[in-house]
Amino acid sequence: MSKRVAVIGGGASGLMAACFAAEAGCSVAIFEKQGRLGRKILVSGNGRCNITNRFIDPARYHGSNPRFAQEVLTRFGFEETKAFFESIGIPLVEEKKGRLFPASLHAATVVRFFEYELLRRGVDVHLHRKVEHISPKGNAIEIVTAGREAYRVDAVILAAGSCAHPPAGGSRSGYELALQAGHRVIEPFPAIIPITIPMKDIHRLQGIKWQCGVRVEENGKITASSQGEVLFTAYGISGPASLDVSRAVNESVIKGGAPRIVIDCMPHRSHNELDAILSSLFADPGKSVSFALSSLLRHPMPDVLLSRASLSKGVTAGEMTPDMRRRLVGAIKGLSLEPGAPRGFNEAVVAAGGVDVSEVNPATMASRIMPGLYLTGELLDIDGDSGGYNLQFAWSTGAIAGTAQAATVS
Repeated sequence: MSKRVAVIGGGASGLMAACFAAEAGCSVAIFEKQGRLGRKILVSGNGRCNITNRFIDPARYHGSNPRFAQEVLTRFGFEETKAFFESIGIPLVEEKKGRLFPASLHAATVVRFFEYELLRRGVDVHLHRKVEHISPKGNAIEIVTAGREAYRVDAVILAAGSCAHPPAGGSRSGYELALQAGHRVIEPFPAIIPITIPMKDIHRLQGIKWQCGVRVEENGKITASSQGEVLFTAYGISGPASLDVSRAVNESVIKGGAPRIVIDCMPHRSHNELDAILSSLFADPGKSVSFALSSLLRHPMPDVLLSRASLSKGVTAGEMTPDMRRRLVGAIKGLSLEPGAPRGFNEAVVAAGGVDVSEVNPATMASRIMPGLYLTGELLDIDGDSGGYNLQFAWSTGAIAGTAQAATVS
């Protein structure tokens, strides 16, 4: 008799786990609470699915024990992931910063090909089946759905995801099942999310996209940094560079810290180079500084930066002293902002926190608490940077958990 394996969750790690467990000869069933598989996959990478990153590095992962990510990625990393997707008929294309996407540049392709693989490998798919209880029953594990359907299986792979992005199915159900099994859950908080800046003059920049350097400073140290596009919004900042540092900002704010976000609006110019440029722009003493700056910056950035430098909007080039120019250079190169309270999980790409990974064996993803239980993906207290790192962790943990089922097939 084949080993019976239930996979709870039809997201990235669950789909991967089901494919590998079925390949190992197990009888596999997926239980997905929603009406279709792969909802978060469909919205990942702006609908294009950033499958992985060529520069996968354990240093890009966070949590209570980042070494866990290193052990996982050593067993199933970038090359194995690329080979898997190519083996099921999905060639990958590489874009900037090592990000890899399906050649179709369409996330739905990934979900459709997984659906085909599940069918080909004989995996039973149960949609609209929310699992509410898991408990050991002798040598088996019983799972019970919200509709009071009970199933006894030999192993459960808990791949229910995190509470991030509820519109795509994020919920706390996975944490609740892990708690039932006796696991410790580190309270999650939103990561990779737009940042609230409660400064009204910054809100005047709404709609502007600008190439910036962004860093987070606290207690004299830089805790995170990035460079790229920043999108100024009606409530603060978003865009790739902002999202990159949002985890560090939110973690600090939640813990009662006082981080500062510092934006360099001219990252490709040194302070001295910018000072020389401004000296040239201010050669006409009758020209307003705001007007002169409009050759470098989009409206209304000049006025906002003048305000942040404590300079009058109407100041002329002829009125600028060396000290005033120095303050203006400082504002352009170091726009210092105080973040507000973190935005909600509805906007979060991933959640930081989750099941304590010290209770999970990275070689198999097996629970150290409940025999026969395996935990994968975003449910765990490991989260990666933006750029394919989180999906890579999902593929890796799912593949490891699925492969581990081969050890006890009877």
